[in-house]
Amino acid sequence: MLCNTLLPGLWICYAPVASRAAALWGVSEVQVGLLAMTFMYVYVPISLPASWALERFGYRRSVGFAVVVMALAAVVRGVFALDYALVLAGTVALAAIQPLVVNASTKLVARWFPARERATVIGLAFVAPVLGVALGSGLTPILVESLGFAPTYRAYAVAAMIAAVLFLIFSREQPPTPAGFEPRVTIGEGFGVVLRKPEFYLLGAAFFLAFAIWDGVATWVEGITRARGFSPAQVGAIGGLLSLAGILGALFLPWLSDRLQRRRAVLIAALLLCLPGLAGLTLLGGFGLVAAATLWLGVFIVGCVPLISQYAVELCYPAPEPASTGVLMIASQGSVLAITLMGWSYARLGSFTPALLTLGALVLIVSFVLLRIRESPAVHRSG
Repeated sequence: MLCNTLLPGLWICYAPVASRAAALWGVSEVQVGLLAMTFMYVYVPISLPASWALERFGYRRSVGFAVVVMALAAVVRGVFALDYALVLAGTVALAAIQPLVVNASTKLVARWFPARERATVIGLAFVAPVLGVALGSGLTPILVESLGFAPTYRAYAVAAMIAAVLFLIFSREQPPTPAGFEPRVTIGEGFGVVLRKPEFYLLGAAFFLAFAIWDGVATWVEGITRARGFSPAQVGAIGGLLSLAGILGALFLPWLSDRLQRRRAVLIAALLLCLPGLAGLTLLGGFGLVAAATLWLGVFIVGCVPLISQYAVELCYPAPEPASTGVLMIASQGSVLAITLMGWSYARLGSFTPALLTLGALVLIVSFVLLRIRESPAVHRSG
């Protein structure tokens, strides 16, 4: 969780100070934005090789390698903080190892926890990247103002080194007492199992929509709320509430699923319940109403993400956990296409309302289609 908090923080930490960074580097703000977009672009081709490495070399060695690279790349970005080319090179290195850390969560959980607790733990793990984005966005401007530009990124480098050392000291491949034995096929066979499962594609569609709405609202929050005359502070508050609600949802929905021993019903209910929040964010006026709608939306749409991750792992058994997670994460990064289309629609129509209502309609369709998939066999076995 510590490493999964730092990586998104390192990903987003130039965005809040983009104009200042552009001036220091002598580049455009679009080039500063490329530092964040690199993580999305690199994830797609690296996700499946990362999943193969996790299964081939094990959790501790694979993630251990990743966190060492994370620390070294953060040091490069700190020491050469005023050199855009070296900062970009360090960022590419961070983006390349991110799938090793993110895709490892389901494998770690399957090793250390029984099936009846896994969705809850995946939800807890998912809090880390959400918190990392919030901290990276909120702390960076404060640190840059108080410490200066280069010292801020040197401080982040120190944090990355500490996290890497702690991981290498305390991480273990296997628990002293096995959580249970679940034989798996090889990672190559596992990818085949995943891609032959029609149910996986339905979960992938839900995963894509969850990220499209979450990232789309976070990316375009100013444009979505502009017509309602909100102040910059109020716009920032809306974005912060989305992250806060996402943390609450990631803790609550997977826990509820474990408690009820139901994956499908909780997922479908969450998707349907997010729709009033999406409609409120799109159509309501007044800061209080929009803030309430954003909280409601965040709980249910972001809370779906860890639940879908664990559900996919269970439905794709006996595929190794990194196989389903690796393919699923490609769907999440594909949401950048939806975000781009939202911007294109806004440029053509002058409003985000059509794009948001279209996403809502797609969520409704996917919710009803998900009624056709089977319940997770793991929750029945654990029950």
